[in-house]
Amino acid sequence: MKAITTIITSLAAVALFNGCGSKFLDEIPLDRFSPENFLVDEAGFEAATVALYQAARDEHMNGGANFDYMNLGTDLVEWGRYDSRGFKDYHLLTSQEDAVSKYWEWAYQDMIRQCNLILDKVNDPAIELDVDARHRFEAQAKFFRGYTYNILATLYGGVPIVTEVIAEPKFDFQRATKEEVLQFVRQDLEEAGAQLPVVGSVSDGRIYKAAAYHVLSEVYLSLGLETNDASYYDLAIDAASKVINKEVGDYRIMTERFGDLSRPGDVFSDLFQTDQRSRESGNMEVIWSWQFESFTLGGGTSGGNSGNNSPRLWFPQWEKIRSPNGALNLTTDSMLRGIGVNSPLNYVKYDIWRIDPNDMRNSPYNIRRVYYYNNPDDPEYFGKPMETAINTKGEKVLVRNDGTLSDVVLDTLMQYYPWIRKADGKAFDDNVVGGQSENDFIKMRLAETYLFRAEAYFRKGNLPDAAADINVLRNRAHALPIGPQDVTVDFILDERARELIVEEPRRRTLSRMGVLYERVKKYNPSSGTSVQPHNELWPIPQSVIDANTGAEMTQNPGYN
Repeated sequence: MKAITTIITSLAAVALFNGCGSKFLDEIPLDRFSPENFLVDEAGFEAATVALYQAARDEHMNGGANFDYMNLGTDLVEWGRYDSRGFKDYHLLTSQEDAVSKYWEWAYQDMIRQCNLILDKVNDPAIELDVDARHRFEAQAKFFRGYTYNILATLYGGVPIVTEVIAEPKFDFQRATKEEVLQFVRQDLEEAGAQLPVVGSVSDGRIYKAAAYHVLSEVYLSLGLETNDASYYDLAIDAASKVINKEVGDYRIMTERFGDLSRPGDVFSDLFQTDQRSRESGNMEVIWSWQFESFTLGGGTSGGNSGNNSPRLWFPQWEKIRSPNGALNLTTDSMLRGIGVNSPLNYVKYDIWRIDPNDMRNSPYNIRRVYYYNNPDDPEYFGKPMETAINTKGEKVLVRNDGTLSDVVLDTLMQYYPWIRKADGKAFDDNVVGGQSENDFIKMRLAETYLFRAEAYFRKGNLPDAAADINVLRNRAHALPIGPQDVTVDFILDERARELIVEEPRRRTLSRMGVLYERVKKYNPSSGTSVQPHNELWPIPQSVIDANTGAEMTQNPGYN
C-alpha cells in the first residue's frame, strides 16, 4: 500500500519563524492534538510520520513558490512571462521575496517541527512501542530532518539548527555555519541510513536505506566543496556505491523497455509513463517518488491540495495558438493545460544535444518538437503538423497549406517551444484544464546516484571512473560515449540537464557547486544581465530577522 494515505496534519506544535512577522510563534490549542495525547501509541506515530511524507510532497504544491521555482532563473529555464518576476530580474531577489519566506516556513514549520516532535517522544519508555517500531519512526524522522536541513544549507548557507520541540516563544535563534549545518545533516542521515529498511521490506512510497545514502552522497560532495577536504569525496563515492552496487537493495538502470509496451516509446520514456513511476510497476530505477496517483491504492492528495503541477508549469500555453485561419487550434484535450512558466532556454532546447542529436533523451518520445493541429472545427488544418518559418522581421510564423507565410506570429516564450514529456500525465481528477496530473513525481532516481559518484570521482581527479559512470547513462540513451578527457564540471552539468531536467532542483545543484552566477550569466539571456555573485545564496527572510529580537540574525552578504 502506498504511503500517502489519510493524513493528519493538526498535530500540536508551535511554528518556528512565523512569516507574518507579528507573531513569532503560532500556538495550536492542545485540547485536541498534542504530543502528550496523540503520540502515545504506534497509530499516533504512524499518522505523524505519514504527515511528514505529505509535508515533503507539499514542496511541489507550495503556491507560487514551489519545487519548480528551483529551476527559474537558472541555466535551464526562464520565467515565461513579460514581466520581471521569477528571477528574470535578480534585483528583485530580496529578503522580502515570497519564495524566500515560503521555503523557510515550509522547512521549519512543516518539516523540522514535525521531525522534532516525533524524535522527542519516540524513545520515551512510558510509551508502548516495540524496538522495531521505535527505530522505524526514529529513522524516518531523522531522514526527513537531515533532508530538509540539506535544502536549507544549499539555499541559505548557515541557518539555525533546531533539534528540540519549542514549547514557548523564543527570540534568540543564532545561525550555525554552513559547515556545521552540513555536519548535522550528515549525522542525521548516517543514523537514518543505519536504521532504515532495505527496499522491498516496506510499502512502496516509503523511504528506504537507499534514499539516505543517495542524499548522503550529495551532502559529502557539499562538505568537500565547503571544507576543501578531498576525503569527503571518498565518502561520497562510498555512499553512492552502496546504492549502485545493490548493498542496500536491488536498484538498477533500466536498459530495456518495460511496462505497457503497446504505448509508443523507448526505455527512457517508459520511466515516466503514467503508472510506471514506481517499483510496483517494474521501474527498478526509482529510489523515491512523491505520490499523486489517485488511481492506485493510497494515492491522491489531501488537505485541499491539487495534483502534480509539472504539466501546468512546464507545458507551453498552446491553447492560445491560432491556425493560419485565425481559429484557436490547439485544444487542451488530453495534453493538459500549460501556462508556460518554465520556458526552456536554448541551452536546453538545442545546445546540450549538439554533442549527439541521436541521444534517446532527445527523441520525440521525450521532447515534443512538432505540434499538430487538433481542433476538428478547423478541418483545413486538423490533424496536420504545424509548419513554421521565419519572416522578414525575424519572427516565427505559421505557414499556410499553400506554402505562403501567414501573419500568425508564434510566441516562443510562452506558447510555442519544445516541451519535456516527463511532465506528461493523466489529468488530475479528469480536469484537463487544471494543468495538474495524477502522475507520481520521481524525486530520487539511480541515474542521479551515478552522477553524484561521477562528480565525486572527478573532484578526486579520477577521470576514467567519472567517465565510466557517465557512460552508464549515455549507453542507455544510445549516445556517443565520452572519454576521461571530456569530464569537466560543465560536462557533468550538461549531462545532469540531459538526464534530469524537470526532476532536478537545478538552482540547488548550481548553488551547491558554486556556479549559479557563472552559468546564469552564460546561458540565461534574461536573468544573466542582473544576476550577481551573492545570488549563489538566497537572503534570510526579513520577517525572521525582525522577529529574532533577542540575538542578531545576520543577513547573507549582498542583501539589505
